[in-house]
Amino acid sequence: MLKAIRNLQAIVFLALIIFAGDTAAQVLRPARGVYDLKLDQNRKSPGIDAAKGRMLVELLEDCGGFIFNQGFITNITSSEGNDIVGDMQASVWESRDGRAIRFNLLNRINGKIVEQEQGRADLDSEGAGHAVWRLPKTRELALPTGTLFPIGHNRIVLEHALRDSRGFEIALFDGSYDAGYYLAAVFIGNKTNRKEGEGTKLLARDLISWPVRLAYYHHDSPLGVPMFEVGYTLYSDGVVDDLILDYPEFGLTGRLVELEYFDRPECD
Repeated sequence: MLKAIRNLQAIVFLALIIFAGDTAAQVLRPARGVYDLKLDQNRKSPGIDAAKGRMLVELLEDCGGFIFNQGFITNITSSEGNDIVGDMQASVWESRDGRAIRFNLLNRINGKIVEQEQGRADLDSEGAGHAVWRLPKTRELALPTGTLFPIGHNRIVLEHALRDSRGFEIALFDGSYDAGYYLAAVFIGNKTNRKEGEGTKLLARDLISWPVRLAYYHHDSPLGVPMFEVGYTLYSDGVVDDLILDYPEFGLTGRLVELEYFDRPECD
């Protein structure tokens, strides 16, 4: 069970990111969102009686790039009656051109540090790159041509949705030590018009939305089985809601409960 919770904390790292902006210009707008999480009742979760949590995602911007902070707290009750409390904190800086990333992650279970990740990665003009970890162990890894970092990846998801694409596949690097990098498959459903009164009141009226499903595969997995999957509703201002986090052992659902936009910096 502890291994399952540890994996849950690590792989949510940047699987979801909240961003918003001018959809015509694809300009990111700094924002902070908070999601309430609970056990997904639509799938079996053997060994787990209850689960709840809260996830905070925050996108800040400076003149050199974007800073993404994420906090993820869960309380899971096993069928034996034991409570397992997870607390993951992650921070990433990604350059404005999407060619450099710096990342840090600290993961605790029941107050004990079980995982630390720290490192950087850079892409060349062709989109191939090189990743270096300092924690948990020194490691170097080549990244294939076409690799995207998280903020650039999420921008591309919205761009595909806006032009009625059904999806795409891409190499995605978010700093995960265990995965190295993911082969991410993105599936985009039919767009719908959000009517007044539908969904959370935090969102603007008359937004277009799409159901999105992402499957994350280990880059050298011979089995073709995703490490985890994520589903959500993507709105045309870039905000996501109606989260579904599917892990091998269990699933969580999440709803947006707080949303705040920030001003963009004035840069030359």
